[in-house]
Amino acid sequence: MANNTKIRKENGKSGRKHLDTEVLQRELAGIALILVSLFMIAAVLCFHPDDEAVFRSLVWHDIFSKAAGEVVENIHNPFGLIGARVSNFLVRSFLGYPSILPMVAVLFSGWSLVRAKSLKPAIFFFLYTVFMSVDLSIMFGLTSEPFSDVMSGAIGRMLAALLSRAIGMTGSWILCGVLAAVMTFYTGGSILMVVTQGARSMNENISGSLTGLGAWFEEQRKKKAEKRSAKEERRRLKHEKLLERQRARKPREAVKPPSSVSTTRQDPDFESETYSSEPAAPEQSKEVARPGNPGEPEMVIRQAVREKEADLDQRQLKVKTKDREPYRIPSIDLLDRGSDDDDRIDEQHLTESKRRLLEKLNIYKIEVVRISTTVGPRVTLFEMELAPDVKISRVKSLEDDLAMALAARGIRIIAPIPGKNAVGVEIPNGKPKTVWLRSVLQVEKFKNTRLMLPVVLGKTIANEVYIDDLTAMPHLLIAGATGAGKSVCINVIISSLLYSCSPDKVKFVLIDPKRVELFHYQHLKNHFLVRFPGIDEQIITEPQKAVYALKCVEKEMEQRYEILEKAGVRNIGDYNRRLPGEALPYLVVIIDELADLMITAGREVEEPITRLAQLSRAVGIHLIVATQRPSVDIITGIIKANFPSRIAFQVASKVDSRTILDGSGAEQLLGNGDMLYQPSNQPKSMRIQSPYVSSNEVEAITTFIGAQHALKNMYVLPAAEMQKGGASQSGYQEKEGRDSMFEDAARLVVMHQQASVSLLQRRLRLGFSRAARVMDQLEFHGIVSEADGSRPREVLINSEDSLELLLRNLDG
Repeated sequence: MANNTKIRKENGKSGRKHLDTEVLQRELAGIALILVSLFMIAAVLCFHPDDEAVFRSLVWHDIFSKAAGEVVENIHNPFGLIGARVSNFLVRSFLGYPSILPMVAVLFSGWSLVRAKSLKPAIFFFLYTVFMSVDLSIMFGLTSEPFSDVMSGAIGRMLAALLSRAIGMTGSWILCGVLAAVMTFYTGGSILMVVTQGARSMNENISGSLTGLGAWFEEQRKKKAEKRSAKEERRRLKHEKLLERQRARKPREAVKPPSSVSTTRQDPDFESETYSSEPAAPEQSKEVARPGNPGEPEMVIRQAVREKEADLDQRQLKVKTKDREPYRIPSIDLLDRGSDDDDRIDEQHLTESKRRLLEKLNIYKIEVVRISTTVGPRVTLFEMELAPDVKISRVKSLEDDLAMALAARGIRIIAPIPGKNAVGVEIPNGKPKTVWLRSVLQVEKFKNTRLMLPVVLGKTIANEVYIDDLTAMPHLLIAGATGAGKSVCINVIISSLLYSCSPDKVKFVLIDPKRVELFHYQHLKNHFLVRFPGIDEQIITEPQKAVYALKCVEKEMEQRYEILEKAGVRNIGDYNRRLPGEALPYLVVIIDELADLMITAGREVEEPITRLAQLSRAVGIHLIVATQRPSVDIITGIIKANFPSRIAFQVASKVDSRTILDGSGAEQLLGNGDMLYQPSNQPKSMRIQSPYVSSNEVEAITTFIGAQHALKNMYVLPAAEMQKGGASQSGYQEKEGRDSMFEDAARLVVMHQQASVSLLQRRLRLGFSRAARVMDQLEFHGIVSEADGSRPREVLINSEDSLELLLRNLDG
């Protein structure tokens, strides 16, 4: 019996020991789950999108290396490299921010382990949160809002794409909403009860802990009060002893208050007690406003320009035309209002950009005296005033280094800023804003403008609406890569003129070799488009017809000069003011793709464009030429010299930028309407964000105009000379048996004193058969000798004067 009793006691002890071990293991596991879940929740809440670019070059096993120490300095997440990696994985690659829900369930599971509760409700709650996080990620992935990337993650976007392809967007929304509602309806009650019980238990424990903590703080406060009273008692006793000594030395002297007795400084103990009660000087200095870092220049943020809005529909929209047909200017309500962008400035982004910029400049010993910022729609301009001993070329050479330090797509350095003692650095904004056409048209500046042909180009860096006069440009060259915004810019220019001019004031010549960019303006055929004799199309799409159209415009220019000469005026403005009843409309020639015309027609296109650019300004004819190939064989020196106003969108290289602007900078643009505008009256280009106008808006404007009564008197251009004898299929005509290039070929061979078919092919860009036929005509008229086998032909005319005399005789 005694042995059995002993065995039972030993078994009880071992059972209790085993039970205590299990409880300890559960508590440790619960604490570990709570700590891990809290860390992951906090890391996800502190997620920063810029951290990925910082730790991307660092592998996992290098987190304790020296390179990791350098990387940690640039991490925004307060939980270091691990927190940044975990948050980036959960937000970017997993389920986005809804992944916090399973972490909350893990936290609840850990709490259940610590409190020795059953794990079944915790596991049930975990499964529910996993399902809801996946469902929420899919729903956020179905949206197109800017925050959908971080709210859905890669898995949410992938599942949303699969569902939308399978059952469509509407079906996906309905399915996700129904699943979430059903799951919440059937499980929400029990889960809510479990969570409520857990929260109540947690609240009770926390309340008990807080009560104990409050009692401890109260006890500590009482102890401090006792110490303070004892200290005051000691001070009082010292004070009384001091007074007694003073009375013993001078019994007849009146006793002065301790605060005014100079001899109190003789006692070192009393002195320390007296001065310790006064406020310390360093505490006063902390209250003085200072820059963030000592020695760093303070940043001044300039306020953006706020344009005064105006209602364009309050103008006189209904106007009379020459043929007494009423015409109504389109309403501004045809344009989309766009999203209302707030004017708040992200000062945190500006401060961080300024810090990185100054850190990089300090590495190269470049001192900045003063810095100011101007926040634009797409970029921010940092104006830096440098120390007197710093060369501007040093800053200019650091363009790539600054771009890497700022982790920006591309920065542009303006060294120096025209008219200022400063160097400018343009840095892309973290959150770019879209400029809508309605926002730049519906301003007081455009409504009350006195410009003859006002063209809205967009908003400057200072958010100021920039309007220029096409008559002052007088011709505009637009170039940039594919998709950079050239066609949208042309639509904006045409829309600006349609909102400010009547059909009697301006006419358009539209040449669209791409056939799809300007077809919306077919509705303007009865109001704004001119007509060409012998051609039914009013929007030219074929290269040979484009040559004929330009020749017709050239003929119109010559006739207008004759009209101005007879009237005795110098330009179209003076003529229209003198003879308002016979006013001539301005003629705007728009070529959407010059490269295609130069390849197919070559010199036949370049010649009329050059002549129009040189002479047509005074008679009210203006050219707008766009191309996506800014190379020297398309934008030749002759064309560029006669287009003083130029717009450069994003290009691929500095060579293309120099071809357009005679300088670099366009290769650093951001695309989507970001452009550099070179006015004809300024030495350097200015950065402007072009407004956006959609195809639906252009269609609405042109349809509104086309639905009005057609004008009776259409504007018809004079026929070009090449049509008088009948145009041939090859695009040239023969006059009295001679080719149209006969005279040019004759001058070429006389000037070089050599004659060959290959020379005519290279210099005049002719085909072999046509060049050979021209050479036969030169031989027939005695300008070159007969062919003699492989020997070159001999030029029989020795001087150009003799040739001109011969050509006049041939014409006579």
